[in-house]
Amino acid sequence: MDTLIPLIAALPIAGFLFTAAVGRRLGKRAHIVPVAAVGLSWAIAMVVVVTALTGGLGEDGHTVKLWDWIPAGAFHVEAALFVDNLTAVLLIVVTTVGLLVHVYSIGYMSHDPGYWRFFAYLNLFMFSMLLLVLGDSWLTVFVAWELVGLSSYLLIGFWYRKNSAALASKKAFIVNRVGDVGFALGIMAIWVNTGTLNIRDSINVLTSETLVAFPIPIGLIALLIFAGAMGKSAQFPLHVWLPDAMEGPTPVSALIHAATMVNAGVYLVARANPIFASAPEAMVVVAGIGIFTALLAASIAMTQTDIKRVLAYSTLSQLGYMFAALGVGAWTAAIFHLMTHGFFKGLLFLGSGSVIHAVHEEQDMRRMGGLAKKIPHTYRTMLIGAIAISGIPPLAGFFSKDEILGEAFKLGFAWVWAIGVVVAVMTAFYMFRLIGLTFWGESRVDKAVEPKIHESPRVMTVPLWLLAIPSVLLGLVLAWPGPPLGPLLGQHGPGLLAGWLEPVYHQGLEILGHHEAEFAIFGIDGVLILISIAVATGGMLAAWRLFGVEIGSLRRPATPERVRALSARAPFLYRASLNKWWFDELNHLLFIVIGGRIAAAAWWFDAKVVDGIVNGIGALTKRSGGGLARVQTGRVQNYAFGIAIGLIVMVGSYLMIGGG
Repeated sequence: MDTLIPLIAALPIAGFLFTAAVGRRLGKRAHIVPVAAVGLSWAIAMVVVVTALTGGLGEDGHTVKLWDWIPAGAFHVEAALFVDNLTAVLLIVVTTVGLLVHVYSIGYMSHDPGYWRFFAYLNLFMFSMLLLVLGDSWLTVFVAWELVGLSSYLLIGFWYRKNSAALASKKAFIVNRVGDVGFALGIMAIWVNTGTLNIRDSINVLTSETLVAFPIPIGLIALLIFAGAMGKSAQFPLHVWLPDAMEGPTPVSALIHAATMVNAGVYLVARANPIFASAPEAMVVVAGIGIFTALLAASIAMTQTDIKRVLAYSTLSQLGYMFAALGVGAWTAAIFHLMTHGFFKGLLFLGSGSVIHAVHEEQDMRRMGGLAKKIPHTYRTMLIGAIAISGIPPLAGFFSKDEILGEAFKLGFAWVWAIGVVVAVMTAFYMFRLIGLTFWGESRVDKAVEPKIHESPRVMTVPLWLLAIPSVLLGLVLAWPGPPLGPLLGQHGPGLLAGWLEPVYHQGLEILGHHEAEFAIFGIDGVLILISIAVATGGMLAAWRLFGVEIGSLRRPATPERVRALSARAPFLYRASLNKWWFDELNHLLFIVIGGRIAAAAWWFDAKVVDGIVNGIGALTKRSGGGLARVQTGRVQNYAFGIAIGLIVMVGSYLMIGGG
């Protein structure tokens, strides 16, 4: 393990350095080393994962110390990597989806002049995320956190000659820095309170001492950590960067939205679960922001016409579900949904890339339609992804999403459950709206493009099918033998994932006062299951009625006039959704217009008033000194004459005063 664990992160960074140095000379073979590096990293990660999840590393995990990084007296930080069951679960998602994105990119980016540069950036991204997951200290995690931000900046702005891509990369970088300031302050507060930056040691100190003994409240530390998570995982109000990240190549969208960057915030809060358990007020904030983000993003996805933007807002919404689960204390459910979402959202994004590839870079769904028979592999895999994310059983999304809703209800957060049910209806609706507009009905593709439509090459479609398999089966596997299927087949006990993560969450659950049995069971009561299935089915049927359906013998034409009529009934809501509730305009007003004027006024005050006073004092001193300098003539007789005059004045003054 001491050799294998470092190799997981070392191989991608070696691939990056090699490709950055000589990739240009390799031309269309530039992918060989980066893909091989990630492939080997995946294979090694799977060995580590199996060892960890079968108990080979023990309940406390395994630490690999690399070197003393900062030995500065009391401030001592080791460069070390750590693997426990939570790390292992994240490694499954990150390395698997990351590898499939690399393979898919061989076909998708084959004609791009920056081919070698793209694969170099992908390897850098993989190294950054793997280091974040494996880091054993808050400082290591923060360095990786910033490297993930740098990598996303490079990949989102990969087509930097396109102004929208350059602006989107800057927007993502700047918005993330806002959250990162909070995370950095949280790390500083942890050091002040505990005197260590080792993650597990600092958590043990924070949760074992009386809270009044700390100079900085633990609730404030939890909120500062969450601020960093809000930036990376794009939670309200720092959500505005994620949809614009669609300006990067589609494989980048899949990597950012499915496997890596956006999951970092969820992982961070899950890793710090005892800290949040010690600050219940902070957990309510996490749950509130999470479920509000889920609702807000779903409402925007309802009307978007860009296929990738619909999926981007869907990601925001699903991340909101995960944070809602973290906020109510259903930590296993949050990681469960992170895993299933990683696979079906990766499938949907790569599928959208295959669609865009087929229709020659068109992304507007209004200019698609009728593609089901022309690109059948893409259609079938995307249909699987849409069913999974909609929460239709027995696909993966049903188990993980319903686990979140069920736990929220049973833990007394009925408001989270109620909003989550509404979001479930909206999710099923906008996903089958996407499927209907893209694949069903009459073709609306440009007449010049339509004869050229063709299925993507195998190097792109095989990853789609490989992602479709866990999108179907992963929920069943991870929930077994827990509810809902286990008891029906005579099996009882915690689900597989719950058993894996129980040692990770044991300390936090004790602080919350929950019994393990309450959290070791996947599934919800039968009534809640039926409600969840009913609302998801209702959303799907509503989309079918408006946008048509063609599945086997089930066929129904779209009714665009009905869509227009319904939109006209709520014009404000329609415009608000279409315009993303004007958050970009609001940010422009607050930070560019008003903020710019405040900055200009501050600049005027600094230049005219502050600098004026300082420069005025300097000028007065200079002029005074210049006047006095004239007295210094360099002639002794002048100095003697001046002394004589002074003596005469002094004597005269004395005589006059004495005489008086």
